[in-house]
Amino acid sequence: MDKLIPFSRPRPDAPTAREREILNHIWAGLTSQEIAARLQIAPKTVESHRANLLRKFRATNSAQLLRLALLEGILPMPSSHSTGPSQTSADSQSTKEARKLTNVR
Repeated sequence: MDKLIPFSRPRPDAPTAREREILNHIWAGLTSQEIAARLQIAPKTVESHRANLLRKFRATNSAQLLRLALLEGILPMPSSHSTGPSQTSADSQSTKEARKLTNVR
């Protein structure tokens, strides 16, 4: 009776480097077609990575995926002054092209 049973089990696999890259683009609000164009890969490949992320995080949609990634620290928490995900120096050129995200209050 004293044994604690965890509410949920940890994820079976950590996301790969490419899956993290796809996740960051999803966080930026890009569609699979837009991600494919930026990474110069097939849209089907992006969909495959997205499906793997959903499976690994045990999420049923992109909103749950992003929420779980934020809670687990996979994605950086935006600051209160930021309107979207933080941009790396490699993404600075695409900042103008990226969709703006706004905080919901």
